Amino acid sequence: MTHYEKFLGLHHQEKPLLIANAWNVKSAKLIEAQGFAAIATSSGAIADSLGYPDGEKIPFGELLYVIGRIVACTSIPLSVDLERGYTDDLDELNRNIQQLIDLGVAGINLEDAQGEDIYLKKLTSIKNYLTNNNQQLFINARTDVFLQKLESPLETTLKRAKLYADAGADGLFVTGVSDISLVKEITTTVTLPVNVVGVTKLGSLEALAESGVKRISMAVLLYRATYGHLEKIVQAVQTEQSFMPLY
Repeated sequence: MTHYEKFLGLHHQEKPLLIANAWNVKSAKLIEAQGFAAIATSSGAIADSLGYPDGEKIPFGELLYVIGRIVACTSIPLSVDLERGYTDDLDELNRNIQQLIDLGVAGINLEDAQGEDIYLKKLTSIKNYLTNNNQQLFINARTDVFLQKLESPLETTLKRAKLYADAGADGLFVTGVSDISLVKEITTTVTLPVNVVGVTKLGSLEALAESGVKRISMAVLLYRATYGHLEKIVQAVQTEQSFMPLY
């Protein structure tokens, strides 16, 4: 079974896929060691760890290097946060996709912050490219309707979900939603497995499972928590003038 096939299956099991988001080899290896079935990357975490703002400011080549090192040092499926594809040129987008496939990536997130029209062009181009080249890649269609606070967010999300499913997306990632009742309405209406970020407002993992969610991500939250803890340690060393906080 390929990593793509394993990853696809994880979205159709009874229990939701709980996925942690890595930003380098060490974080990815720790995630794998704790028994997670797959790893995802966080674009914001990778960019920040290398001194770049989020939002495709990191050169794609630098992102590829990090992804390649993670794949080389882990053995479970990896999904890459590809943001908007790092280009609006469809030929270049397909070249980016091929480079990820060559590294052994199982899936990607592709976000629609630019609007559904350009998104559908990108999604259709990728799907055609995969079909024409007999290749497989799980495409998690990220919709930022709630995050961008667009009008009629539920209705717009459901509309986009159908369009993206018809265009060949494998999953739907709904960002910015913080009401469990809205999550339930989305999962009961949408045909794709639904992914959300595990924010506290949505309740426990059990509550999300009962709502019909099939994938729960940590996004950049794991990165922030990790470095928040590191900040407390170095502050304590400085304040106490002692190395004891390291132990």
